[in-house]
Amino acid sequence: MAIACVAALAPAARAQPLETAGATTCDVRAFAIDPDSKGTNVRSGPRANAPVIGRLVPLTRIERDTLVGVEFDIVGSKEGWLLIRNGRPEGGLILDAAHKADGRGWISGRLAATTLALPAFRSAPRRDAPEVARLMGDISGPDGSWGPYSVAISAVHGCEGGYIEVTVTRPRGKPARGWSYKPCAAQLTTCDGGMTE
Repeated sequence: MAIACVAALAPAARAQPLETAGATTCDVRAFAIDPDSKGTNVRSGPRANAPVIGRLVPLTRIERDTLVGVEFDIVGSKEGWLLIRNGRPEGGLILDAAHKADGRGWISGRLAATTLALPAFRSAPRRDAPEVARLMGDISGPDGSWGPYSVAISAVHGCEGGYIEVTVTRPRGKPARGWSYKPCAAQLTTCDGGMTE
């Protein structure tokens, strides 16, 4: 089935090269959250009407209430779109023949999430930028303490260097938009410890 899907996408891919003009560059990790049973469209450019050049495979159910998505590297962004590569597990990112060697394509940031590693949530992608919020706290009640891994990511807006710009909702808090350093693609655990900004 995957071969037929890629073959069907090939003519559109030849008509349009991968668009990267004006994109930021970055090196961060994320994972797919698109609930579409067909998976996530991967496009040749950072817009909804760009030709489809591939697909991220659909979410995988590993337990009754637990789904996991393909993990990938984000290497660029533009206007809410993410330039991705290196889908994991292998075979999770399927590209047509014209784009397979390059290995990159665009997905909407609304269809991706990440796990934050550090409590500093900044106003810009710099270590010296003011904090918008501190992603940690102590909640009285059954929830207990929480950290950056406890926030819900509602959108990935972009990235720059080792930073990712996201909108988060803190436990019992309001949504906030800001930048976090070196997130990871862990979906079932927290990011490895020992990281500093």
